[in-house]
Amino acid sequence: MGWMGLSLRVRILSIIAILLALALIAIASWQSTRQKQALSGDAAAARSGYPPPGRLIDIGGRRLHIDCTGTGSPTVVLVAGGGAYSIDWSLVQPTIAATTRVCSYDRAGLGWSDSGPADETVEQTLSDLHALLAAAGEQPPFILVGASIGGIYIQAYQHAYPAVSALVFTNSSSHVGLVVKNNVGLLWNLTEDQVRSIYPLPASAKGSAPTSEDDPFDRLPPGLRRERLWLDTRYWRSFDPQKTTPALMLSWRKEFLREFEQAKGGAAPPLGALPVMVVASDPAGSKADCAARKSASDCLDFLSSNTVHVTATGSGHEIHLYQPATLVRAIEQTVLAVRNHAPLSNSSPPERTAHWRLNPIARRRSA
Repeated sequence: MGWMGLSLRVRILSIIAILLALALIAIASWQSTRQKQALSGDAAAARSGYPPPGRLIDIGGRRLHIDCTGTGSPTVVLVAGGGAYSIDWSLVQPTIAATTRVCSYDRAGLGWSDSGPADETVEQTLSDLHALLAAAGEQPPFILVGASIGGIYIQAYQHAYPAVSALVFTNSSSHVGLVVKNNVGLLWNLTEDQVRSIYPLPASAKGSAPTSEDDPFDRLPPGLRRERLWLDTRYWRSFDPQKTTPALMLSWRKEFLREFEQAKGGAAPPLGALPVMVVASDPAGSKADCAARKSASDCLDFLSSNTVHVTATGSGHEIHLYQPATLVRAIEQTVLAVRNHAPLSNSSPPERTAHWRLNPIARRRSA
C-alpha cells in the first residue's frame, strides 16, 4: 500500500512527525552554533571583524578612526599610550561625555585607522591628529589627555598648535629604555647611532600570537576584551620585526630631548599659566629629579605656574583602567578651569572618590 493508500489521519500524523524532526534538528543546530559562539567570544564578529565605534575620517588618502561623544566646550581629546586603542578609554569617556565633548581616536596603524608612512612618530602623529580634528569638524578649544607615551605627543602638539587650552598627563612620559649590546639605556641618553644599531629587530621580537587580554585590560567589559583581542591579533599578524626601522625611536628621542631642554629654561615656567594636570601613581618629583633626567615625568610638574598634581595612590600604570574615577575627576577639574578661566586649584568638581589626593604645585612651592 503506497502513500496515497494511507488514511488521511495517518498521512497528517506522518507529516507532523517529519516537521517535528526537522524542527528538532534545526533547534539542535542553533544551540550548537550558539555554544560555539559563546566559547569563541562572538564567532560571527570575529570572522567578519568588529565595526568601529566611531567614524572613519579621510585625512587625504588615509582614514583614521575617531569616536566623539557628548556636547559642550572645551573638547577633550584622549591620546592613548603606545600600542593602545581608542576603546581603552571606555571606562572614562562615557562619564566625561556627560560633562562636555570628548573624543578618543586610533593613531595610524592602530585600531581601525589606516597606516601611514611613519606610524607612531611624533611628526606624523601631530599632523595626523591636526588633520583629523579639522576633517571631523571638532572645534577648539582642546584639552589634550595623554596616557603613558601619549604624554610626549600632547606636549609636542601643544608646542606646534595654539588651540590647546590645557594638558592632562596620566602616568605620562616616564621611562623608555632600549637594549643596546646587552645593556639597557634610557632612550634620551643613547646616541642616534646606538638607536640605529638595534634595527631591524630580530624575527624573535614578534613573539607568539595573543590569546587573551590580561591585566590591566581584564578590567574592560567582556565584549570589549574580545574586541581588543581581535585588534591585538590583527596587529600581531601584520607586524614584521625585520621590516622595522629606527624612525620611531629617533623621533621619540628628539622630542624627549626637546622637552628636557624646555624644562631647563629660565626661572619662568615654559608654558606660562597654561592649566597642566598631572595624574600619576607617584608623588610629584623635584626640580633636581627633572635635571637628573632619570624620568621624563619628573619635569611635568614644572611646565606651568598653573599645575596640579594628583597622586593616584595604589594605581597601576594605566590609571584610566585601574582608577578611572580618579582620572575622570582630574579631567572634570581641568574642564571647569578652562570654562571659567580660573586656576586649576580653585576648580575642583564635587568629590567622587577616596583615591583623590590634591597637590597644587604652585602652592606647595611657596609653602
